[in-house]
Amino acid sequence: MPTKNTTSKSTAKFAHDPASSDVLRAYEQLGRIDILEGGLAGPSFVDVSVLANLAQQQLDSGPAGNAAILLRAAEHISFAALAPRRSAELTERISEELKSAVASELRRLTQGAEELWSETEDAANRAVIKKIFTGALEQARVAFTCGAFRPALELARAAEELAHLTAGLPATLPGDRELGHRLAS
Repeated sequence: MPTKNTTSKSTAKFAHDPASSDVLRAYEQLGRIDILEGGLAGPSFVDVSVLANLAQQQLDSGPAGNAAILLRAAEHISFAALAPRRSAELTERISEELKSAVASELRRLTQGAEELWSETEDAANRAVIKKIFTGALEQARVAFTCGAFRPALELARAAEELAHLTAGLPATLPGDRELGHRLAS
């Protein structure tokens, strides 16, 4: 005998509502960023903090989709920064086939990010993330040249995420008051 479905209509609606899904995704990503930030220092910490605070601001003002994109970029920057310091030394052990695949993927990611960014160059208020976008691309290329393939790909993915933001960002970075305001986990 079939069992009766016990999922309420409100729960089912939440599970299929894209806006609610973005809010939940952003909330979960903020929790992961809070954990990852503990291991970061220097420029990567600053970039991740800026992106996380912009995401919080986006959540507070409504566009949860932007928040999710900003937090995915922050995760990629975190993973790049937290990659083992010796990753470049391990390049000698990587097959030529894998090196070629990494080079191809890096080229696809960086070209795609640059093309998307340039197609929407005039998008309002992207100046607040432009430095992080260009820095991620530059660092991805440097990391690849040094043989640090994992960080290179993570940084290129961060840039690709940021290139998808075209509207809804603030004209300036969040101030001190906003920087201290983040969702509690």
